[in-house]
Amino acid sequence: MTDSTRHSAADPGGPPVSTDQRSAASDAFEVAEVAALAEAEATGVATAASPSATVRVERGGIAEATAGQVEVRLGGIGALSAEDVFVEWGGVGAARADRLSVEFGSVGAALAGEARISQGFAGSIAAREATLEQGIVRTLFAQRVVINRPSAVLVMIAQHVTGDVRPLLDWRGAVAFGAAFGVVTALVKGARRTR
Repeated sequence: MTDSTRHSAADPGGPPVSTDQRSAASDAFEVAEVAALAEAEATGVATAASPSATVRVERGGIAEATAGQVEVRLGGIGALSAEDVFVEWGGVGAARADRLSVEFGSVGAALAGEARISQGFAGSIAAREATLEQGIVRTLFAQRVVINRPSAVLVMIAQHVTGDVRPLLDWRGAVAFGAAFGVVTALVKGARRTR
């Protein structure tokens, strides 16, 4: 067998595939990706046929994306589903991913296996593992949380927390706040009924 031909990865005993054939297949896939991105810009929806495909949004936005990898730089996506998501100086409304990384960006709501917020903002995150580095998170639900640098979390429910954590409310404060909120709500409703 020469250097220019190799067996197919799917069938090692199959017919040899030349590097020219691989290049042609790769070029065809790139053309399909470019066509999909052009369609995404026109319709606002990007769907990659291959789970290893990458959707990149730079200085623009689309409504939805589904792919193996999604990268957002200086742009935005309304909703996405992917294995790997990287957001830098951009924003995502809702994300579902195995791995989510946000640097100098924001995400509204995320469901992820691993989430990393570095100098960014997140509204609500539910993750197996979450890492914060100078980030701000409104609501965080995670099994394991690591805080490397000073970060702010309004509400955090976690099994294990590592790092310098200063909660705004601990469980006793949350119970007191809930009771006070309930009393005030009942008083306001009672005052409205007497009118």
